[in-house]
Amino acid sequence: MSGREAGDRAVERRERAVELGHELREIIERLSSRELSLERLERATRLATDLREALDGERRARWYEEVSEATFPNPRSWDDHRDYSPVRGSMNPLAPPLRTEIVERPEGRRVVVGRVRLGTAHEGLPQGAHGGVVAALFDDLLGATQVLAPPVGVTAKLVVRFRNVTPIEEELRFESWIARDRGSYVLAKATCHAADKLTANAEGIFMRVDFGRIREQTARRES
Repeated sequence: MSGREAGDRAVERRERAVELGHELREIIERLSSRELSLERLERATRLATDLREALDGERRARWYEEVSEATFPNPRSWDDHRDYSPVRGSMNPLAPPLRTEIVERPEGRRVVVGRVRLGTAHEGLPQGAHGGVVAALFDDLLGATQVLAPPVGVTAKLVVRFRNVTPIEEELRFESWIARDRGSYVLAKATCHAADKLTANAEGIFMRVDFGRIREQTARRES
């Protein structure tokens, strides 16, 4: 197989994985929101068993394993991490998923904007998102904001303040920015709005770490 053919198959494989992730996400939402008859549940269970068996195969290497480049992390490993993230991963049916982009404000400040629509599978309060889900969204977005002030680190502290009910089945708009860079750590802040209503805001401290050392420690534990 030529390099171009291998590349085409990799692209097609990713597209199919994204489609499958979307379908599984819809299945989770329907199971959590529909009144289903015994017959439908029995049929769905049989189909789910067939699907589980169809997805059997060798364990896929994680984003931090088998990285050929000298530096770690690197763009390829981060792309893989994002694809399977439980918050942003388009291939992960557990992810809503949160869609992010970098935006430059008129005054010149760059921010990370995230958009997501949560469903009944994420419900806590009536018609409101579970607080833990909102916190996870903030943690992921604030962490992603570190691309504005590299190198990236890991979460050391996360504070979330809930101002109003964060609704499900409505588009939520997050905005995050770097508030302070102290060298060994950065402070990032973020807000969440539903339409014009502020539902929550958060701030996180992220410590810059040696990812190579963390990778070595993980390998030693596994061995």
